[in-house]
Amino acid sequence: MRTAADQAGLADQADQAKALESLRRSIDSLSDAALDAFSEMPWFRGLPARTKSWIKIVVMNELKVMAEDITEPRSPALRGIFSDAPRGVLQQLSLGQVVELIRLTVETVLTAVDDVMGEPSAALLRGDLERYGREAAFAAASVYARVAQHRARDGDQRQKLLVDALLEGDEREITDRAGGVFPLGVPVRIAGAVPPVDSTEAVLRAMLRIMDAHGAPACAARRGSAVLLIAPAAMGGGQDGVLAALDEMVRTAAPGEAALIDTLVVSNPVESVVAARPAAAAVLFGLRAVVGQRTSGRVVGVDDLLPERVLCGDRQAARQLVAEYYSPLLAAGRGLVETVDALLAHDGSPDAAARSLPVHVNTLRYRLEKVISLTGRDPRRGRDAFVLRMAFILARTGAAISPSLSPPWPPPDRAAGLGPRVQ
Repeated sequence: MRTAADQAGLADQADQAKALESLRRSIDSLSDAALDAFSEMPWFRGLPARTKSWIKIVVMNELKVMAEDITEPRSPALRGIFSDAPRGVLQQLSLGQVVELIRLTVETVLTAVDDVMGEPSAALLRGDLERYGREAAFAAASVYARVAQHRARDGDQRQKLLVDALLEGDEREITDRAGGVFPLGVPVRIAGAVPPVDSTEAVLRAMLRIMDAHGAPACAARRGSAVLLIAPAAMGGGQDGVLAALDEMVRTAAPGEAALIDTLVVSNPVESVVAARPAAAAVLFGLRAVVGQRTSGRVVGVDDLLPERVLCGDRQAARQLVAEYYSPLLAAGRGLVETVDALLAHDGSPDAAARSLPVHVNTLRYRLEKVISLTGRDPRRGRDAFVLRMAFILARTGAAISPSLSPPWPPPDRAAGLGPRVQ
């Protein structure tokens, strides 16, 4: 024989079942009410029509799940919450917006439940609905965290595809892959480094963090053992501002601490990422060539590595050496080429060079000033003499007009003892 308490419990269960059935029958009207509430939010009104349509589907699915889940004191299954929406739709919504949609959905149901149910049934559902709203928002955060991880991986992959296109693709492919990754109308520099073993991800993050701190767009990805960065040619303080910002990576944070990388090689500015393939190739050759200088703690320009790049097989550097350091002297005449030859042959001594030509030493000094004015190089100085000698040899042997070699993939491997020494 049932007690009065048992009978009351059975009556409550019957009322709960009627309330849930009433909620299920009301899903269409409740979802319309929720969408009306969403329309009050400015950010929702600005969404594309396709995104709004998906949100409506999500809301209806979520209400169905809600009706099934509120009978159990457990975390909602959330089988419908954004699981069926395309990833492109999810990427248009922030986590805060997702939680706000859930909150408004629950609030709309709580407000409208009195209109679609009798008071006894509505009262039974309020506590469950409030609990559901809290648990659904918490579960949505986990769902959205996974979406954010996918988004980050997608972003990394798109950056890598752009860098690959920059080195191997044509202008059309670079243009296609730059969409949403890097603006096309911005002059750029390419920077590169060979990180220490197991530090590639840290270097990539540091590059992007520095660019972000300056409010500049950037694309960074791994290429073999190197990492390449596409950055604006000028930031804040102009073109030197870019180099100053990147210098942070080669400076030590404190005495005795190792810098993030030994050396960073940076290209000259180019008009856009579409035209940056030669710059990227120059940086990769520069990463191999900089090993020959045994430098560290520096941001090095690709033009500072021209002879070393030639020795590494860079015909682009060979052509540049001839164009900048031989052709102007040949075109100017007045014995400038002969003057450089004489100075190189006599270890930079003006007196000995003048006797070998022969000309008066003052005439030779006048020609020397013209050489310096045209090339920016002084054959009496060691490094400048090396650059000029390399340019003259390339011009006379015809090596500079040979077909360009492919850039060295990958740059030297530190682990193999070929890269810059890690202190």
